[in-house]
Amino acid sequence: MFVFRNDSPSDQSNAAPMSRDRDLLYFWGARFVRQTFFAAIIIPFIVIADARADVSFSTVVIDPGHGGWDRGGIPGQIVPEKTVALDTALRLQKLLQRAGLRTVMTRTTDVYIPLSVRSAIANVEPNAIFVSIHYNAARRSGAHGIETYSENNRGAVLAARIQRQIVTRVSTENRGIRSAEYYVLRNCRLPAVLVECGFLTNPVEAQLALTPEYRETVAEQIAGGITEQRQFSFPPLVPNHQGRLVHKIKKHRKVVDLERLVYPCATIPRARVNVKRVAVDQLREA
Repeated sequence: MFVFRNDSPSDQSNAAPMSRDRDLLYFWGARFVRQTFFAAIIIPFIVIADARADVSFSTVVIDPGHGGWDRGGIPGQIVPEKTVALDTALRLQKLLQRAGLRTVMTRTTDVYIPLSVRSAIANVEPNAIFVSIHYNAARRSGAHGIETYSENNRGAVLAARIQRQIVTRVSTENRGIRSAEYYVLRNCRLPAVLVECGFLTNPVEAQLALTPEYRETVAEQIAGGITEQRQFSFPPLVPNHQGRLVHKIKKHRKVVDLERLVYPCATIPRARVNVKRVAVDQLREA
């Protein structure tokens, strides 16, 4: 128990007179230290200990990428990213709710939500994390694999767990965890990640993304990484990663970590598949 006192000249501690102009801290009635010492040294340790004690979260803000007029991907891409991203996100929502987590969706239908609104939705949620679901695209059809992005070190911890979970079940290239200055990551005040669940410009991965089984598997593994993170605290915030600037798509500035997590996994076959023959209506299959 800590007690602050302003003592008069007649007050005593251990039979010793005390000055009126001294603010004294009595600790367990044994000895005293100055109040200024307590404020400067003891209180910061109490604050740090309290922050470290808050190790879990109770809410997950799920953000299905794109939507409405924004199909996602690149011009000429056959499979619309907005559709598979939404389906994967809705599957993730159900899995997290079964695990006892509260979920908030930035969208549940095919509508466009501005990026500023998405991050605003996340920032009003206490004790929460933010997970944005996307599928990748590239000019080169051979590009394939899964990667997870964050903007700071707190998001990187969550990204690493999600990435590890996915590549243990999905047979594709592990493109690792990376740092990106995406708007929704940069403007979220809570731990935030963006998961790229495969390349829709790759014939094989596009075929997989059209199957409910693949989308369910990806959602299960993302949920696994999220629930695993609940057992651990997030580190103190560091503004951003140290890395080199790259341009994946001209309108997006990305920063790639100099260090990546590497997990052994199989490489996806590069067999040719005529994606044009695959009906997008398959996305609605249960």
